[in-house]
Amino acid sequence: MKFCYYSFLFIFLVGCQNPLKKENIKHLQLEQPISQKKIVEIEKSDMITLGFVGDVILHERLRKREIKTKEGYAVIWSAIQNYIEKPDITYANLEGPVAPELGGVSGFPMFNYPEKIIPALKDNGFDLVSTANNHALDRRANGIRKTIQNLKKYKLGHTGTISSEAALDLKKESWWQITQTRKNLIAWLSCAEMTNGIRDKENQVLYCFKDIDKVKKLIVALKESKKVSAIILLPHWGEEEKFEIESYRRRWAHIMLDLGASAVVGSHPHVVQKIETYTTKDQRQTLIAYSLGNFITNQPADRTKTSMMLFLKFKKKPEQLNLSLEDIKYLPLWMSRKIDRDGTSKFRLMPAYDFKKFPKEAQKIWTEQLGNERRLKEPSEFEMFLDKSKLLDQIK
Repeated sequence: MKFCYYSFLFIFLVGCQNPLKKENIKHLQLEQPISQKKIVEIEKSDMITLGFVGDVILHERLRKREIKTKEGYAVIWSAIQNYIEKPDITYANLEGPVAPELGGVSGFPMFNYPEKIIPALKDNGFDLVSTANNHALDRRANGIRKTIQNLKKYKLGHTGTISSEAALDLKKESWWQITQTRKNLIAWLSCAEMTNGIRDKENQVLYCFKDIDKVKKLIVALKESKKVSAIILLPHWGEEEKFEIESYRRRWAHIMLDLGASAVVGSHPHVVQKIETYTTKDQRQTLIAYSLGNFITNQPADRTKTSMMLFLKFKKKPEQLNLSLEDIKYLPLWMSRKIDRDGTSKFRLMPAYDFKKFPKEAQKIWTEQLGNERRLKEPSEFEMFLDKSKLLDQIK
């Protein structure tokens, strides 16, 4: 059972009216615990687990199925519901605006999603989403504002976009989201590589590379606050449907981890890419998951139907202020699509415990990109990952 509490994050910056245009970010001050958090009922464990999925893309076929059957979007991922609910915090990338009031619902190449996707995510275990991606401006500036309003309506946290930089009130919104799990504050910060050539007239999107100095300063400010136990950086980057890791992404990730980030978890390529561990200059163990692949999508190629859910476990050590990365696991996922009797496409996300039951290309991708060492091969392994005391009980 999980409980949610809500409050606000305040930032105090020295000597500037609009802090995001200045060079002197000094510190953060947190007056209360932050919105969008899960607190586990039994708090004896000092472990914190985070869950991550990739791109939520409501292509037309998915939406037509929902219009006709009204089965709810959550039925698509019902086979992995347990994996979504059990982590302390669960994250997804929301690949497009949710602003149906602005021109109606639409699909590729200019997405605009129905409002019901937000409660489907919120009510079924997701705690926050990234809104910084290449489709963020598909309904321009008003689309970002309306998306943020709709997310707030359902109390689903978000990171990576703001209503308008010129009118930014950091007492009401910010680039990041802070979640509280037990007594630990975790900062989530997302950014996009680009917005498909659409001009960001009001500076509403945080950009990974164009705004690199801003991103670096935000990481440093969050670290120096001494109230944030971990920083999760969520870049939307890379080339679509490519498995190669470009050197510029690797360098960028290493810089951010050295500055204080705890993990870098990426999206955008629509295929899974390798997981890399990295020891920072101050000897912290960190992680880069370059791409999680898709979560829900109608992209037809086997490589784009092959994805994963990532799980990170952090531990608070007595001698440290910050959380320490303790363990990494992933669940292989496969998006099944079948034509139903009513003529609609039935989408179901399936856990791939046994690779042999899935297409050879999917088997090859999971094996070559992610390997078997960190793979969850059956549900009981996930339960043991969540609580090591269960493993001790089995040994006894």
